[in-house]
Amino acid sequence: MKQNIFTTLFLCLCLTVIPAPAQPKFTPYDDLPGMIKSYKPAYNENLPSWAKMLYDYPVNFFEIAEAWEKSAERKNDDHSAISRYFKIWSRAVQPFVMDDGTIRMPDLNEYYNRLKTAQLEASEKASHEENLRSGWTFLGPKETFWLNESGSSQPPKSCPWQVNVYSFDVSASNNNILYCGTETGFVNKTTNKGLSWQLLAQGYNFGGGVTATVIHPSNPDIVYVAAGNQVHKTTDGGNSWTPLLETGFLFYANRLKIDPSNPEKVLAAADNGVYVSTDGGLNWNRSWELQSWDVEIKPNNPNTIYALTTVSGKFSVIISTDGGFSFMPDPDFPNNIADESGGLLAVTPANPDLILAVMLSSDYTPLLYKSTTGGNNWGLLATGQTSAFLMNNGQGYFDLILEISPTNQNLIFAGTTTLYRTVNGGSLFTAIGGYSGAFSIHPDIQDMKLLPNGETWVSTDGGMTLTSDNFSVTTNYFARNNGLIGSDMWGFDQGWNEDVVVGGRYHNGNTALADFYQPKALRMGGAESPTGWIIQGKSRHVAFDDLGNGWILPQTAEGQPEGRFLFTKYPNMDEYGGRRGNMVFHPNYYGTIFLGEGNGFWKSTDMGVTWDLLNDFGNRVRYLQISYSNPLVLYADVVNKGLYRSDDGGQTWTLKPTLTGGQYGTSYWKGKTFIAISPWNENVIYACLQNGTWSADLGKTFRSNDGGDTWEDWSGSLSEYTKCLAIQPTVEGQEIVYLFTNATNGHLAKVFIRETGATDWQEFDEDYPAGMHVNMALPFFRDGKIRSAGNAGVWESALADPDFTPIVNPWVEKPFYDCMTDTVFFDDHSILNHEGATWHWEINPAPEFISDANVRHPKVVLGNPGIYDVSLTVTKNRNIYTRTIPGMVTTTTCPSLEDCNNPAQLPKDIWTLLYVDSQETSYPGLAIMSFDNDPATIWHTRWSNGTDPYPHEIQVDLGEMYKLYSFTLLNRQDGENGRIKEYELYITDNPFEWGTPVSTGEFVNTAAPQSLFFENGMNGRYFRLVALSEVNGNDWASVAEFSFVGCNDLTFDIPQNQYSDVLQAFPVPAKGLITIPLPEAGSFVYTIHSFDGKQMGQGSIENPETKFSIDLSGFRPGLYFVRLFDSTGRTFRVKVLIG
Repeated sequence: MKQNIFTTLFLCLCLTVIPAPAQPKFTPYDDLPGMIKSYKPAYNENLPSWAKMLYDYPVNFFEIAEAWEKSAERKNDDHSAISRYFKIWSRAVQPFVMDDGTIRMPDLNEYYNRLKTAQLEASEKASHEENLRSGWTFLGPKETFWLNESGSSQPPKSCPWQVNVYSFDVSASNNNILYCGTETGFVNKTTNKGLSWQLLAQGYNFGGGVTATVIHPSNPDIVYVAAGNQVHKTTDGGNSWTPLLETGFLFYANRLKIDPSNPEKVLAAADNGVYVSTDGGLNWNRSWELQSWDVEIKPNNPNTIYALTTVSGKFSVIISTDGGFSFMPDPDFPNNIADESGGLLAVTPANPDLILAVMLSSDYTPLLYKSTTGGNNWGLLATGQTSAFLMNNGQGYFDLILEISPTNQNLIFAGTTTLYRTVNGGSLFTAIGGYSGAFSIHPDIQDMKLLPNGETWVSTDGGMTLTSDNFSVTTNYFARNNGLIGSDMWGFDQGWNEDVVVGGRYHNGNTALADFYQPKALRMGGAESPTGWIIQGKSRHVAFDDLGNGWILPQTAEGQPEGRFLFTKYPNMDEYGGRRGNMVFHPNYYGTIFLGEGNGFWKSTDMGVTWDLLNDFGNRVRYLQISYSNPLVLYADVVNKGLYRSDDGGQTWTLKPTLTGGQYGTSYWKGKTFIAISPWNENVIYACLQNGTWSADLGKTFRSNDGGDTWEDWSGSLSEYTKCLAIQPTVEGQEIVYLFTNATNGHLAKVFIRETGATDWQEFDEDYPAGMHVNMALPFFRDGKIRSAGNAGVWESALADPDFTPIVNPWVEKPFYDCMTDTVFFDDHSILNHEGATWHWEINPAPEFISDANVRHPKVVLGNPGIYDVSLTVTKNRNIYTRTIPGMVTTTTCPSLEDCNNPAQLPKDIWTLLYVDSQETSYPGLAIMSFDNDPATIWHTRWSNGTDPYPHEIQVDLGEMYKLYSFTLLNRQDGENGRIKEYELYITDNPFEWGTPVSTGEFVNTAAPQSLFFENGMNGRYFRLVALSEVNGNDWASVAEFSFVGCNDLTFDIPQNQYSDVLQAFPVPAKGLITIPLPEAGSFVYTIHSFDGKQMGQGSIENPETKFSIDLSGFRPGLYFVRLFDSTGRTFRVKVLIG
């Protein structure tokens, strides 16, 4: 293909007098794959320091990323052009960042040659025999619907929060046909006016966001799209595509237009000029060489072409009278309008001489100019950020539209983050939708088309919307996104026995999918967070780090959510999920959760309500794994340190430096490694880079048979951009490893498998999206599937071996229940394809009640104190598989106000407010809301009509005298404001004599409950909390809930000899092994608690003697309590001091 490049003499003369700007707008980084240069705003000295670094070359990625994280723009979720560009820039740059933060540029010619070769081969690619076992299909989100939070009887409607659609076009010859291109690089088509969409050519990698789409005026099978610095063309309705531009003559088109009088003629406004082709895109001439934002064809004269460009930092309208082969600036267009973030033009058949130009100029203010003479005689029509035209610059050219009705020159639309409309030619614009307006349009307007029949299509960051009356009546407005593919899943998690999928999406917040919702997906709220976690073991329990507490999803897509629950900590998810952490669940106790937050390794034993810091690594903790076969073994990848292993449940860790020492992986791998553990053997582990670079690490995967001490190169013949691994068992001791790679640097996305004993990898990616940037992949054993989530949503395939040998594991929430009459919910955590499987449970001693011993998830009431063995038997294909866990569950008598040996939480229905110094005067914010048993309501000091300074105080009557053992404060769950820092707590039996505080200190800024313990108990009826400061230094205070644990027996006191004379542990302090004299020989159950009441361990004693020993060598120094229960229910307590 020949590329003809020429420049008019006039332009050459102009260029000789253009002064060089003080600060170049572009750097070589802006040419990296994935970048769209037109989204970059102009440099100015008022930019924050981190933003100015985007105009420097070279720059250290870590320095700019750190500056961004600390910036006010990051904290305040800034929606400016520069913040949006940084998000795009950082994702494009990350694959090329070295371990010292330097950015090594790839060979772009090599990249584009490789990509074009793959594109040309895509439609001819033959299916290999080894691919035929896969057959990937799209799981979702297929169509997003509003969440029915209010419980309305009316089913929620579809909502435009699904896919960021950069561009689209409506067929002029058949308005039912539309093509649209997504930010994530996929093209979709509808033939029924958006009622359903079909992904086109999923084996073709368009190479980047689809910034322009145009359909042939009379043949809807011919379409051009701009994506990945290339123009692509289809002549068969999108089944196959051809890249038109030769490497070395590439451009990224902002807008494409076809001459309706000569459809072989195509015009492009691009980041490096204006181009024209007269042969259907085979050859292109560049007729203007400066950055151009838009190009329009005069409706009644195709030889007259208008374009909006930038000359020496100022906007300019240029005009061609020879069909686009040469341009000259319009001399009457103002030459002093500064270009900050680009602009657009609009014309209309209703008045062919009318031209509008919207320009995003200085001070975050757009200017709208108008000419009624086909150019010349330009005048200012409207100024942004005024009462007549509220529009601002939004996120710059990233989200900008300007359109005029083809039948009414006075009906004009303009928008950035919000869409505005005028019906009087521009005298007054009103908000239609986005951040304001009556229509529920997703903010950030990307593209728009007005049809002669009154229909209007709009694409946004959330997808496609249609109105039949130009946005006149809200009932004539519809979201049209069914089957539209391209959701960018920054987060991904799924259930084990329940087919629920969740994830945070770029631009479109959090979503929830389920087999009982399909084809609907729920919009859960939120914005742009790499989050979404299934809280295993409880039906439909999910959590998102930007939505506060967890959610209990509705039973149907139309139903109301069933409530919220406390969940207070989330794993590190860096680089928008590109470098991901995760949370892992204990294979036998689903209430025990591990995750890495900050530099710490954290453990929860109460399903995420409270957390214990088990280890501080000194650097950020990224990916974790826990062994399925031996839950004492965990692995952690730590930034700048590498791979660690724990053999004691996370209490202590050992560095495994071999992987990152240079012989296998390098130091670059530290904090970027994905780990997978064999389900059969905790010592067999696999590793790859989470985001492989373009360097020698390409395709590298490794296998260790000794827990990470030594490694075997398992890369085989691969040279792909690795992302993650997954494992499924096959037969006893054997497994299949799945490797997922990204569409990066000209490579296509692929899936590979390798079986134990195989010498190389096989492709497993039939029908897998070639442009996929995978976030995470997980097996869904219940249905025999493997799933992958990324920038094309969630995809699934049958496992390579769906008839694998089951590995049985029973599951229950926790090992110790403090009430023998609690209902205990057992479940199956087996690696098992459920089709044709049956279950049988045996619990010994026999429980008081079991709902059904032959179901997967029986309900059990143990009924008596003691230790219980649990056996689970699974029958599959007439084969029987059994797992028994001795002493899996222990229980004791129940907490009670009548039993000071096992005190209970005080009832709050008899509490009354004595005094509060400040409160909101209406819902929410009343002081009584701090003890209403509802964590969603809060006491908040005055703020709606002024504030009161610290200190703040609340006094409460508990209703009766109690012996009190602990006080708990629960902070507000929806944010930090008002959370108390310094405090004083008073307890008394006389509200007129408070005495000295029983506790002083500082509360932690966390959503988790915080408890203060009174070791020997204290009698009291009234409490007073004095708040001395707020966590952020503000004037207000807030609390969600206060709680106490206590009992009624005010005379109760543990005899001193139960602590010191009879049951005294020795040595004091202990270094590990402690010995405790027993009051008598016999059988005992014991639990070990930290000073703050957390259970740290449990066990049983069958001892004919009168003493026994416990090894506490893995415990940190401090004070602990051991509680012993004999067969009669008597309780003994022992203090233990670990030195």
